[in-house]
Amino acid sequence: MLQLAGAGKRFGHKLLFDELDWLITPKERTGLVGGNGTGKSTLLKVIAGIESLDYGSVSAMKGIRLGYLPQDGLQVGGRTVFAECLSVFAGVKELELEIEALTARMSELDPAGEEYSQVADRFERADSEFRARDGYAIEAQVGGVLSGLGFAKDDWQRQTEEFSGGWQMRIALAKLLLEKPNVLLLDEPTNHLDLEARNWLEDYLVNYEFAYVLISHDRYFLDVTVKNIAEIWNKKVTFY
Repeated sequence: MLQLAGAGKRFGHKLLFDELDWLITPKERTGLVGGNGTGKSTLLKVIAGIESLDYGSVSAMKGIRLGYLPQDGLQVGGRTVFAECLSVFAGVKELELEIEALTARMSELDPAGEEYSQVADRFERADSEFRARDGYAIEAQVGGVLSGLGFAKDDWQRQTEEFSGGWQMRIALAKLLLEKPNVLLLDEPTNHLDLEARNWLEDYLVNYEFAYVLISHDRYFLDVTVKNIAEIWNKKVTFY
């Protein structure tokens, strides 16, 4: 699905890693570990397409969707928490509006006419796509993820800019989980979570239908969520 071949990366004059061959499969469950400064976050950014390699290559299947959560620094504003999370379903909401417009149009047309037939055909296709994308459940999905990450219902209608940096990162994590990318890339996702939210995230990842790679210093969290370990040490990446 995504492959690194002979991959190498420098930070200034320092070589972080080289000769890395890694095939990230559709069901990847890997924890990326290593000492501070070894290049874990940099490697995650390379996979995410944010940073380029100095050596080797990285290639991905056509149409693959990557989702990346940095350790910190994300900030959103201008919407409520619920609306911000709901924004990841913009395409689905557009379909919903189209379905409403088509329904209204059909009520005005002669059912025996050609235009009615054309509008009805588009309605059927739009409704089928809307159902396939769980359009009737998106608000329930948003509520479930926000509750799991520790947002009380009263918080859902608060403006995002009212929240501190740690809660801003929870909002960013919620959006990523709702987007469900083919490869989820998480850099220390438990840093801003309390125990209850961390436990919820563990369960969510265990049941996640796509691939993920995460960085964490929490050994218990890694034990529960990953099947493989990639360790950066002495400029090499070793898999266990």
